[in-house]
Amino acid sequence: RDSGKMFIGGLNWDTTEDGMVAYFSKYGEILDYTIMKDSNTGRSRGFGFLTFKDPRAVDEVIKKDHILDGKLIDPKRAIAREEQDKIGKIFVGGIDPLVNEKDFNDFFSQFGRIIDAQLMIDKDTGRSRGFGFITYDSPEAVDKVCLNKYLTLKGKAMEVKRAEPR
Repeated sequence: RDSGKMFIGGLNWDTTEDGMVAYFSKYGEILDYTIMKDSNTGRSRGFGFLTFKDPRAVDEVIKKDHILDGKLIDPKRAIAREEQDKIGKIFVGGIDPLVNEKDFNDFFSQFGRIIDAQLMIDKDTGRSRGFGFITYDSPEAVDKVCLNKYLTLKGKAMEVKRAEPR
C-alpha cells in the first residue's frame, strides 16, 4: 500500500513523542505522529502512530529490529480502521469491574498480537464498564478467541464474539 503510516507498538512507557520522532527520522521525513495516552491518567498507552512523507520508508523500517529507550519495539504498517475492523476486532462483554487495562491486555494477548485494546471505563468511578474491544493483527487470532463463546478472567465468565463493523 502506498501509505507512509505506521503503527508503533511496544513502546517504553517513558518514550516521548520527541524521542520517537528523533529515532525514526533517520528513515525519512515524518509528516505526522502521536503517542496514544490514557484519557484519565495522561500516561502513554505504550503505542503510537507516525506517518512518513515517503511510503518507502515503511519498507526500510520493517526490515529491522528496533530498540528505543531500552525496549524492543514493534513498528508495522498501519491498517486503516475500516480494514482493521474486518480483520480482527472482537467484542468482550461481562468483564469483572475489577479488571484493569493491563489485566485485559495480558489475558487477550495469549491468542495473538494485539493492535488495539479498549476496556471501556466509567468516567465517574474509574472502573471498567464491563465490556471492551480487542483488535488483533490477524483473522486467525480472532478465530482462536471465538472458538470459545465464554472465557474466564478473574473468576468471571466473559462473552466473546466478533465485533460488528460500525
